[in-house]
Amino acid sequence: MKITRLATMLLFTFSLVSCSSYLTSSENVGKTKKSYDKILVLGRSKDNTTRIKFENQMVEQLQANGVNAIASHTIDGTKNVNREFSESEVQNVKKKLVSAGFDGAIITNLINSQEYTDVIPGNSSTTYIPARYGRFGRYYAYYPVTTWEPDQLKTGIKYVLESSLYNIKTDDGDNLQWVGRFELKDPTSLEKTSENYSKELVGALLKQSIDTN
Repeated sequence: MKITRLATMLLFTFSLVSCSSYLTSSENVGKTKKSYDKILVLGRSKDNTTRIKFENQMVEQLQANGVNAIASHTIDGTKNVNREFSESEVQNVKKKLVSAGFDGAIITNLINSQEYTDVIPGNSSTTYIPARYGRFGRYYAYYPVTTWEPDQLKTGIKYVLESSLYNIKTDDGDNLQWVGRFELKDPTSLEKTSENYSKELVGALLKQSIDTN
C-alpha cells in the first residue's frame, strides 16, 4: 500500500460571502456510529505551515465536541508523511499508534484541482414609466420599460478534497468507517477555510459516524 503524496498544499477557501456547503457527498461505510478513545488527525500537505494550521483547527473542533483528538504533526512516526510508504512501514506506524492508545484516524487528502467556469444567469427588471398626455396635466397611464442583463461567466480554481475516518484498532479487513468529498473554490484565506472545513467535517462525522455518548 502506498500513501499518495499531496501534490499541492491545502490552501483553500470560499469567498466569505458564500454560504454554500463544502461537503458534496458522504458515506457512512461502517453503517453504525462508534465512539473513539483517541483520534489521530492528519492533513496531508507538502507545506508544513498549512498542515499544522489545518490539523490544529480539526483538533480544536473535535475536542470542542467531546472527541479526544491529537494532531499528527505532534506525534513521532507521523511527523513526516510527505513520502511514499511501504506496506510494512504503514503496518508499523499503525501498531505504534494503537500502542499509544489511538483507535481512530481522520486523513484528509487533496484529490485534484482544476479550473472551473460557472454561468451566472442574467436578470431582467421592469420599470413602469408614467406617461403624460396633453392637457390633462396628470400622469394617468404607465408603460413598462424592461431591461435585460446578460449572462456572466465566472472562472477560478476548484479544489476537490476527501476526508476519511478509519478504525485503526480493527484487523477485520477494510477499516474505513466514513468518507466525505468536499469542493472548495477560489483560494484566498487558509485560516478561515480551515475553520469552516473543520466545522463542516466534524458536524458530518458526529451526525453519521462518531458517537460521543
